[in-house]
Amino acid sequence: DFFKDIADALVGVGLITNSDSMPGILMLDKDHNNMSKFLNRILGMPVELQNRLFKYFTDTLQAIITQAKKSGRFDLGILDLGTAGENVKRVKLYTFLRKHATGSATTELHIVHVERGMGWEEAMERWAELVGAREGFYLSHQIRNGKQTAILAICPEASNNKTGKKTETAKKDQLYTIYRPNTGLQLRQETLGELEKKYKKVECADAEKHWKQQYESSETTCSHAYWRGNCKNVTLGL
Repeated sequence: DFFKDIADALVGVGLITNSDSMPGILMLDKDHNNMSKFLNRILGMPVELQNRLFKYFTDTLQAIITQAKKSGRFDLGILDLGTAGENVKRVKLYTFLRKHATGSATTELHIVHVERGMGWEEAMERWAELVGAREGFYLSHQIRNGKQTAILAICPEASNNKTGKKTETAKKDQLYTIYRPNTGLQLRQETLGELEKKYKKVECADAEKHWKQQYESSETTCSHAYWRGNCKNVTLGL
């Protein structure tokens, strides 16, 4: 049993100990969350158990990340603007000088404009590299204000196939990365099953008009006005 084997090994290296107040009851060592101590202690475990423990850790971490991506809660931490192809331009720079006990320090506030949209030409370049049978352009089933949503869906698993041949396997739980004309790369991935509930796969020619229309309007029109025909904030002059 994996958990029993690991528990016994952790007892052996002192990461799980007997409770002083309740003999016979196992508890975590007081420094169990000290990473240096943890890594040092597990070196005393058999190599085979070390490998199984790290495999369990990486599998669990990957499952948590996958679930977070599906729910849109995945956070990369510090964000590097422009690494996903965005067009970044600094609009303003404010500099503040503050004195403290040992001297003075400068603080800078940068206001930037980030253009995340993806033009049709760039979308076609990405489409040309696709090999998956279910990858490509999709249009929404729902029509709002006479318009449909166009997206580009890319399956990372299929993209890793270097044979150059179209892959036919399309599992409903396969995750797809989504690109939209107005906001570019989306942080939240979607499964093929979720995609097919809301969208239908179409040829490039069918998606082109919808893609260009939304991309071009996003520069001057907010999404509320684009999809509903009006925007409360615009009406109020906000």
